Amino acid sequence: MAAALPAGDYNAMLLKCVPKRILPSEPGDYFREEQVALWGVDSFYGLPHYTKTEYYRTPQIDMTNGRGLFEFIVPMFPKRWLHTDAVSIYRTALSEGATPTALAISILDIKQPADWDGDPQINAHWCLSHYLLDGHHKTLAASELGEPITILSFLAIEKGVSTREEVAEAIQALAAQKSGSQK
Repeated sequence: MAAALPAGDYNAMLLKCVPKRILPSEPGDYFREEQVALWGVDSFYGLPHYTKTEYYRTPQIDMTNGRGLFEFIVPMFPKRWLHTDAVSIYRTALSEGATPTALAISILDIKQPADWDGDPQINAHWCLSHYLLDGHHKTLAASELGEPITILSFLAIEKGVSTREEVAEAIQALAAQKSGSQK
């Protein structure tokens, strides 16, 4: 594992989520919806950013002071490379109550425009991206069934556009959301 991770400090987290598969430019696409709502479309192309790949999302977490935590699960290769029999095995396991675990390296990037029009509820985007190292089949199966998986995430503390304190605050927001959903 150490060879797969760049040198640096990490926070290991076990996250439970129901991944929602997102197609570029389709409903639910962060880059079509939330990003455009705050920044508008790309000034050169006149279009939203196009990711060129599917990805997964979890529900947005509203934080204080106009901040929102957006979580992304990013596969390292396309769905068409996945083996349908492996996805089927995980679908069966999930439907029988199993909660498989995926493995990811994660980065927190905080983005906010210098100015914006109107009075948006969310004006700072805390984007937490989990890049899948293992668990592509599990994640797809979970998204197809709407069932939860866990992600063992190694959050790089010094690699994103965020401070140590902001990383700690994002982790607290995730923990608060988890404890709130268990009520």
